[in-house]
Amino acid sequence: MARFDQYRGLNDWARKTVLRKEKVRQFGVNVFADGKRKRFARWVNLPVARIQVYGILPGVWQPQVAELHRYTMPGGRVLEEYVQAAPWSSGPVYHIALRDVKTGKPVPESLWTQKEIDEC
Repeated sequence: MARFDQYRGLNDWARKTVLRKEKVRQFGVNVFADGKRKRFARWVNLPVARIQVYGILPGVWQPQVAELHRYTMPGGRVLEEYVQAAPWSSGPVYHIALRDVKTGKPVPESLWTQKEIDEC
């Protein structure tokens, strides 16, 4: 039987929350090497959260399964990923959730249910 590290990651709510993008209008001026300038206006989709890598998730059989991220949300709230559960199914299955850095408490909506964890 093959054994390996399995990364399940964030649940749908958490992924949508921290990876959400917002359509914004940008205005600016391009300055070319010859000194010419050209104004522009464009719509772009930008991530709402600022994303930083703050650690790694070491595996049982791999030196690194994934990077762990910290998300700074628009209102200033900082969330970070952590391993909520790692049940064994031919190796660990890493279920990742979010916690509030200020309080250290898990974000309830980001938690995997026991049923979801048991079904891995």
